[in-house]
Order: sequence, then C-alpha cells, then structure tokens
Amino acid sequence: MLILLYGPDDYRRLQKKRELIAEFRKKRSDLGLATFDLAAKDWIEGFEEFAASTPLFATNKLAVLENAFELEAPRLAKLLKPFATVPAGAAKGDAITLLLSEREKPVKALGFLLEKPTISQKFENLEGAELVNFIGAEAKRLGVWIATAAAQFLATVYAGNTWALATELEKLAAWRGSAAGGASGANNAAPIERKDLDAFDLEAAPNYWMMLNGLKSQDPRVRISTLERLFAMNDAPAKIFNILASQWKEKTAQMAEFDFAVKSGKLEYEEVLVDLAIS
Repeated sequence: MLILLYGPDDYRRLQKKRELIAEFRKKRSDLGLATFDLAAKDWIEGFEEFAASTPLFATNKLAVLENAFELEAPRLAKLLKPFATVPAGAAKGDAITLLLSEREKPVKALGFLLEKPTISQKFENLEGAELVNFIGAEAKRLGVWIATAAAQFLATVYAGNTWALATELEKLAAWRGSAAGGASGANNAAPIERKDLDAFDLEAAPNYWMMLNGLKSQDPRVRISTLERLFAMNDAPAKIFNILASQWKEKTAQMAEFDFAVKSGKLEYEEVLVDLAIS
C-alpha cells in the first residue's frame, strides 16, 4: 500500500505524517518500522533487506521514504508501482506500506500516486476562514482560547507560514499560562484578545504577490529594495526564484539558464536573484 502526503504546508503535512507513524507504532511496534532517505547513496540495500525480512513480532511493516522525489522519476516509479496495487485494508501477512511526504505534486511519470488505491492527501496553504479555524483549533490544543479578531490578525501576519504560526501560538500559550498564574486549559484563562498581541510587536505581512512583482520592475532601485525586503523576511532564495520563474514569462529562457547554472553548482539562487535585481 502507498500513502502520499504532499503540498506546501509543511507543518500540517508533518503533523499528519507523525500521526500515521504514531498510529502504526500503537497498533504494531517499532520492529516493523523503518525510515529510508532516498537522497543517500546506500539506501537501496537497507530497503531491500527491510522488505525481505519478516519481523518476529510484527507482521505488517511501514517504510517511511524521505526525499523520495529526489530520485529519478522512472526509477522511483519502478520502485513504487508494485506497492500501488495493494488497496487499503487488503494488506495481509507481511505487507509493507510506503509513506511519502513531499512538498511538490508528483510529476506525470508518478501520476499513479494520485490515483486509487494509493491514499493521497494534499496540504495546500490555508487561507481565510480555514486558516482562522486552524488557529482556533491549534490554540485549543495548546490549552488556550483565542478571540476571533486575534485569530484573524495572526492569519494575516503568518499567511502561508504555519510553522511560524504554530511557534507563535506556543509562545502565546506560555504567556497566557504565566499571566494566569500557571493555570492550564482553555476554560481556566481569559481569551487572548487582539489588543494582547500588541505586546508581541507583530506586523501584518505585505501582500506577498504584489511585492514579488517589484522584482519585475523596470526601475532597478525598486528591484533592489524589493529583494532586500524579501531577504529580510527570511524567504528561501530558491522559493523566490521558482515563483518568479513561473510568473515571468518574458524571461523563461533566461530563468532556465539560471536554474541550470544553480543545479550544476556554478551559482547559488541568492546570486541569481541579486543579478536579476541589479542588471
């Protein structure tokens, strides 16, 4: 059986991955669980040994494949397809479940990962009411109650970054617990209001897409200032480049050349972005 978790929301995707692993450990044991990094050189030997072995006290096995999409698509397809034919719940004996968690959508050669009987779940970045509801649920999990206005503000500040959002909620929970004299639980503390967030110096992020367009400005001063702001947000240069490359159709050929230069080790994405800004 195959399980694919994919999408740009790393935090929720990782939470689901941990949930599935914990569920396996609860039902089975660590004896039938193993992790393989497909970006490593010697992973295949360990995987083949794991697949062929029969644990003494565990009949089913779970193999967590890290960096699976780093492998060439045809080779990965050959590895995964035998497991894709086993429907969920039909696994018997020493059946193996493969668990993959990736940011990107599978390429065409791996399209079967999005078809049954493979179990696939997409984790897009949450927006609007869905993000506000997520904030409320996370706050409740942490034992605090957050007012709607405060949740809406946090949704604006941390749009597209649930990792940072979850970290901020943990800080707020600790702060509320301290302010409440160590009391825990959503019913034992006053709700976190919008005005309470002022003490944390949070600022609503600018419209990311509008700001990104500044890199395409005819004015080099605008391009340079935009890039400085993006770097100040600690955005990964690779992320900025890939989004820009997908939008800047007039420079498709040039962006492809830059991408090749980076992947061949001649340049770094940060250098490419600086070159685009000053040229």
